[in-house]
Amino acid sequence: MLGFSRLPRRPVVALFVLVGLFPLAALAYLAISIATDAVTRQTNQHLSLSASVSAVYVGEQLQSLEGVVTSFAQRRDLLAAAGDGTADRMDLPPIQSSLNQLWTISPGVAGAFMVDTAGRVVAAAPARVPDLVGQEDYFTEWYHAVKQSRAPYVSSVYTSSATGAPEVIAIAVPVQRTATGGATEPIVGILVLEYASASIEHYTESLAGAQNVVVTVIDQYGTIVARHASEGPPDPAIVRAALRGKPGLTRAGVTEPELVAYAPIPATGWAVTAEIDVAAAFADVDRLWTTVPLLAGALALILLAGGWLLNVVLRSWQRAEAEIRRLAMVDSLTGLWNRRSWDTLLDRELVRAARDRRPLSVVMLDLDHFKAYNDQHGHPAGDRLLASAAEAWRGAIRATDVLARYGGEEFALALPDCSSANAAVIVERLRSSIPSGQTCSAGVAAWNGTESAGDLLARADRALYGAKRAGRNQVILASDDGAPPDRLAATA
Repeated sequence: MLGFSRLPRRPVVALFVLVGLFPLAALAYLAISIATDAVTRQTNQHLSLSASVSAVYVGEQLQSLEGVVTSFAQRRDLLAAAGDGTADRMDLPPIQSSLNQLWTISPGVAGAFMVDTAGRVVAAAPARVPDLVGQEDYFTEWYHAVKQSRAPYVSSVYTSSATGAPEVIAIAVPVQRTATGGATEPIVGILVLEYASASIEHYTESLAGAQNVVVTVIDQYGTIVARHASEGPPDPAIVRAALRGKPGLTRAGVTEPELVAYAPIPATGWAVTAEIDVAAAFADVDRLWTTVPLLAGALALILLAGGWLLNVVLRSWQRAEAEIRRLAMVDSLTGLWNRRSWDTLLDRELVRAARDRRPLSVVMLDLDHFKAYNDQHGHPAGDRLLASAAEAWRGAIRATDVLARYGGEEFALALPDCSSANAAVIVERLRSSIPSGQTCSAGVAAWNGTESAGDLLARADRALYGAKRAGRNQVILASDDGAPPDRLAATA
């Protein structure tokens, strides 16, 4: 206990608290960082997967429709009915029958049309479709695109004036025969299918409801094909990035930041984006920012309480050690320095006197006839006399003087920066302050600048012996020439 309590109390307590708080703060930050990284990776993977899966789904849906329309366009009865592609040479009943069948292949089909080589509508389904036969401008865009590329064409979103469907896409496929060897012959017509984008939007809405992901389908012109009705338009920068034809992941928005992944739909020029609100994605992490500091704060309070308790324990130990040291150095009866402390303090004063070249006097005092006083009044009275004398003398000396109980009724006094003559004056003041009319004898020795503490004390002790031999109740000043005490000056 004594060794540990010598440690500086405040630094030890501060170190204890810091050593506890620093790892605690580091662990809290590490936990939140790990959670943030995990959520970020999971969200990025989730968005990228949603975008790619949605792109595959929409692409397969378009390819499936395109395949169905192509299969109808290559049917022998339709090719035979198309003739050379001019309206007046087409056999319309078989064409109308094929269109009626094509219109019923899926609930999302809004209408089916046959266009001749001049770009005029020659037949349409269903029956409720307004009469478009003979019109030349309704499918002109799709007609020229298919005629030029001789390949299927998927349009952007538009409102159908034929069926009244608000948002549809057109899938146009050339009607042409395949010659021997795989070569194609001239186009004899174009088969067009109008498909409602709402069918695609149903998928995006179901994904948004199930996974909190907003999926947007964008055509090759940047027009929104499908997007959840409650969401606003996407960021134009994201639309441009998505239409570049490569998958990616980015962050968009300022007031309401979002994470966005995008992927192209193969062979269409279309793209799909999947986005999620950052606040929603990191809601659990945000809760950690509240929960972890609270837990860390609670643990910090526990650490602070532990630091306070450690401070109390250390302070108690230090006080106990100080008391033990005091008891080891102080005489328990008089409260003066004891013999062991006196030896240490006298050596210190000798070193100081030699260093500063200052005088130093040592006094040995002895209460006269103390044994007889004890025998007459009892030992408790003798103890009280010793304590009273010590208390009186302590108040009559300087703060720099060293007063100790040397043993029994004998006391020692070191007077720094004091000659023997001045010391005699001080000793007379001490003799006159003893209570109960008690007297004392004293021997004074001034340090000669070279002698040891033992020699100095021996001279003072011989002077005291001389005072007692001369009748007591007096002060003898020792000389430094080795003369016997009975030849020294005395003051009564």
